[in-house]
Amino acid sequence: MSRAGGVVSAGTEETARAGIEMLEAGGNAFDAAVAAAFASFVCEPALTSLAGGGFLMAKKSGGAISLYDFFTAVPGLGRDNNRDSVNFHSVDVNFSDTTQEFHVGEGSAAVPGNAAGLALVHKELCSLPIEKILEPAIRYARDGIKLSPRQAGFLKILTPILTLTEEGRSFFAPGGEILSEGDILVNPLLADTLESLLRDGLESFYNGPLSRSIVEGFSKKGFLTEEDLRSYRVYKREPVMVIYRGRQVYTNPPPSSGGTLIAFTLSLLEGFDLGAMKHNGADYLKLLSEVKRVTNEARREKLDECLFKEGLTDIFLSDENVTNYRKRIGIEAPAVPDEWHSASTTQISVVDALGNAATVTTSTGSGSGYPIPGTGIMMNNMLGEEDLNPGGFHLQRAGERMSSMMSPTIVMHGDAPEVVTGSGGSNRIRSAILQVILNVLDFGLPAGKAVNLPRAYFDKGTLHVEHGVDERELKRLEKMVPHLKSWSCRDVFFGGAHSVVLTEGGYEGAGDERRGGVAIKN
Repeated sequence: MSRAGGVVSAGTEETARAGIEMLEAGGNAFDAAVAAAFASFVCEPALTSLAGGGFLMAKKSGGAISLYDFFTAVPGLGRDNNRDSVNFHSVDVNFSDTTQEFHVGEGSAAVPGNAAGLALVHKELCSLPIEKILEPAIRYARDGIKLSPRQAGFLKILTPILTLTEEGRSFFAPGGEILSEGDILVNPLLADTLESLLRDGLESFYNGPLSRSIVEGFSKKGFLTEEDLRSYRVYKREPVMVIYRGRQVYTNPPPSSGGTLIAFTLSLLEGFDLGAMKHNGADYLKLLSEVKRVTNEARREKLDECLFKEGLTDIFLSDENVTNYRKRIGIEAPAVPDEWHSASTTQISVVDALGNAATVTTSTGSGSGYPIPGTGIMMNNMLGEEDLNPGGFHLQRAGERMSSMMSPTIVMHGDAPEVVTGSGGSNRIRSAILQVILNVLDFGLPAGKAVNLPRAYFDKGTLHVEHGVDERELKRLEKMVPHLKSWSCRDVFFGGAHSVVLTEGGYEGAGDERRGGVAIKN
């Protein structure tokens, strides 16, 4: 099999092109991933930000796989517990058929990790100077980029949050109305900020002039302190690994839960011959709903309370535990009303000609609505994301790493990365990643179909099925599941799994069409 040529799959053409520029300049997959990540902060501002958090999984050709955890941390170190002055409030956001309550304000901001994480990846894995890597992002921010339909749509959905402040309005609604498809998004403040980071070093985000702007903006009415920024650390973790169909699947370990749950679901499915089923047929979709239901039960009973416990994955993924839960498959679950969750996360997947692979997922939540003063950077709202704070808001200990569903994942076939993937989509992240993996390994689908064929998602008794599944199979399925919601469209709800897949002809990328994704090969 030929592996010539590098591939970058990302959320916009500009984001992917930033990575390709690095490959064409002689850089490796990690140069491309870091450049694309910085570009995404400019080109996908409703989804991610330098003041967000994320994860990067790296596979060095002939070497080990590492997971860089630079997700957000709980702020408040050195701060008293008085919350009277904290600005933390809800904003209603209208989607096509429902309204969701988001929590924003300075009090929703957690300690950002993206700057520290990308700085460490650059130091340890990249071959090009940081000045070269930041060139595309600075150019995009200074000269502007034309908004794609999807990115314009994200801005429209989050208008109530993005326009809370005068500074936010100056970026996203400079003429009084939110920018729309084809408009030019320009952010000269962000270009200036990135150039200042080049002068002072990326670490100055935490201990230089920029850090003082963060504290100024988010300490009086929020929880962020100088000590929070000085104490922030990137963790290099050993990925969770599970064997599925003879491949090694590497994904995000605790204290994040998404990767461990993906590994558990794959272990449940190992006992079924999916390839003998019709792809997206009623029997297959019924099985997916059952294994998701059982996985959720295992999460509640054996995982959520133990995410910081030593040896958790060995116990949770043990043959005995998986076998016990596999016995539950087939039990019906009650129907409950539907829920909508935030879609503000983005994904980048890269493989270079040498077989180096990188997959990076970053997020700003839905954004706090409050930029870091004078920087052009929107602050995250991870303290206001309900799925990250299941026990309630502002209850976690200061300094603790927050958990996430984000799960950058690499499937190895021998010494070759076979699937390099990840996804945005909040609680649907693991379902999207799982189905990409199954589509490749069990059904032998090429990258484009593996990523873009209709998906299903099961939660709280409801099986959501994306538009495009055969009507005859849907009618059969209605009799097999307690509650079915058949969607009339392809939607961002089902994730954004921009991926790279190894085929007989070499590596092929696929951008997830649900989020306007683009794959480019050099």
